[in-house]
Amino acid sequence: MQLQLKKNISILVLLAVIGVACKNSLNVQAPYKDVTVVYGLLDQSDSTHYIRINKGFEGNGNGNAYVMAQQYDSIYYPVGTINAVLQDSSIITNTVVKTIALDTTTMVPLGPGTFSYPKQLLYYTSATLNPNDYYNLIITNTKTGKKTTGSTGLFSNVALSGLYSKTFYLSFSNLSPTIIGWTTSPNARIYQLTIRFFYDEVTNSNIKTGRSIDWIFAPLTSPTLTGGALLQYSITAQGLCSLILNTIPYEEGVTRHVDSVGIIFTSGSDDLNTYVQLSQPPMGINQDVPSYSDVKNAVGLYTARHVQTAYKVLGGGLFDTLVVDPLYAKLNFQY
Repeated sequence: MQLQLKKNISILVLLAVIGVACKNSLNVQAPYKDVTVVYGLLDQSDSTHYIRINKGFEGNGNGNAYVMAQQYDSIYYPVGTINAVLQDSSIITNTVVKTIALDTTTMVPLGPGTFSYPKQLLYYTSATLNPNDYYNLIITNTKTGKKTTGSTGLFSNVALSGLYSKTFYLSFSNLSPTIIGWTTSPNARIYQLTIRFFYDEVTNSNIKTGRSIDWIFAPLTSPTLTGGALLQYSITAQGLCSLILNTIPYEEGVTRHVDSVGIIFTSGSDDLNTYVQLSQPPMGINQDVPSYSDVKNAVGLYTARHVQTAYKVLGGGLFDTLVVDPLYAKLNFQY
């Protein structure tokens, strides 16, 4: 729960940093224009759903935009001036099932960076979302009457081949790798696999600490939004062994024990894929980053992604490799 919450907020903050462009010197003669900035990624597997609603700003005098971004009032609307709701709409009947009001919270701290921290204002709900429905976001500025809207569907779980057993086996053969495959879902464009390797560290004084490292794979994109395409990752144990060897440091007096693995699989929308692609650092002479927005009367991103996680016992020859192979002796893994 806490790990998922941190991940959600990290994504929202990262998108805000990438998506908002501001000039270093301000035009004091320019008339003020209210620009709403929205970021939200809905996932029915989350227990709490956060929407970040900010405002663009112009200074009242000569100043540096980065300095002004450190001022809380420069980037957040006053509490009470923004009314935000989610409309749960049935795909079958095309009618609104219910309206979910979003509350506000400042209890999720923001880390140091470009914008005012640690206090940040987020809009949220703990309502259960139906993966078979659409969710319309309606934001109303009660002071000006301005309305901002967006809409997104959600994604159901996909069935992943190779994960039916409680034990996860990683092949050491490049000729016969472990296959994790799936059939794409309608409206989902981007997919990504992460394998989280859990292990315990025990000191000489018998203090036990749980650790983990992530083996992150490159995203794969579906050739169609109608669903039914076959995609797969072909992986071998050598990749995980290399990550373990190069990531886990030697610590004198520490023994380690393999715990389990988490198979983390993420599905994302076409809008999310487009946004990610356009937000990549430019490689050519032209260093301008193209802008992209899928919300009306604002800038930003309101869409969906879905994370599903399965925890498995790690089987096969990986134990023996970590414990017996002299290459890994310094890590002091034990049975």
